[in-house]
Amino acid sequence: MIHTSYTVGISTGEFLALQYVMPDQKDWTQNAISNRARIASDEIIKLYTQFKINKGEAITAVGSTAIIEAAYAEGVVGIAT
Repeated sequence: MIHTSYTVGISTGEFLALQYVMPDQKDWTQNAISNRARIASDEIIKLYTQFKINKGEAITAVGSTAIIEAAYAEGVVGIAT
């Protein structure tokens, strides 16, 4: 599995403000990104499955990552711009 990490910078004031509303900003950020990725994954898998059904083709990709990669490769989805 490939791992991607992000570094996010916030001001001291923003950091202090976040401490008021959440005990662990890192966990909250990880959860927010992971949950949004899960939602996008579900949507891509649904779009790809419908695409293959409409074409009368078998889905040969196995696993969510393979299906997402196939959706990109076959032009079902693209990178947001």
